[in-house]
Amino acid sequence: MLTPAKEYLMDIELNTLLVAMMFVTILCMGIGNILMVLADLFNHATTSRRAGIHAGWMVLLLIVHFNLFWHTKAILEVEDWGFGDFLLAIAGPILLFFASSVLLTSPSEVEQADLKAFWLKIARRFFLMFAAVQAWILVVDIAMVGQFSSGDVLNLALGVLALFLATSRSLKVHLVGLCVAWGIGMISAAMRTMGLVT
Repeated sequence: MLTPAKEYLMDIELNTLLVAMMFVTILCMGIGNILMVLADLFNHATTSRRAGIHAGWMVLLLIVHFNLFWHTKAILEVEDWGFGDFLLAIAGPILLFFASSVLLTSPSEVEQADLKAFWLKIARRFFLMFAAVQAWILVVDIAMVGQFSSGDVLNLALGVLALFLATSRSLKVHLVGLCVAWGIGMISAAMRTMGLVT
């Protein structure tokens, strides 16, 4: 029979595993949804279509999912999980799932006549959710790590960009915003590859 101290240690490990499982499950749902829509777009036998800018954000959001998935290892390093910590940890994947659900909205047959207008129709909701994801990342770093990391500058930049794009109705501004977001993503990937951020 286990002593109470060992049982407590087992609960901590089990809680950590449960948090990580929920985190990964929600992320995988978003990843699967994005992959299904992208596969449908690349299958020219279907009637599913999106504007190029729309598809560009889908691919970028897929990479954001993979980046957040990589942070699962940070969850495994936390020793003591409370229910509030659990809610905070899974809030990000939930927000990202909502953002991807908005982004993956299919245009109706009427809306397919002008895919750029359809993009502008859903962009505000998507960018507000995407900004919320970036804010969540900053809150988690403060709440769980105790400080900002060097990568948080990039999250802050993406959040500000998303808020700016949420207010814009100009397709040209959105195209420039997509290029800037991809640039920030490439800088983040390079920093992660060089070990400058974890």
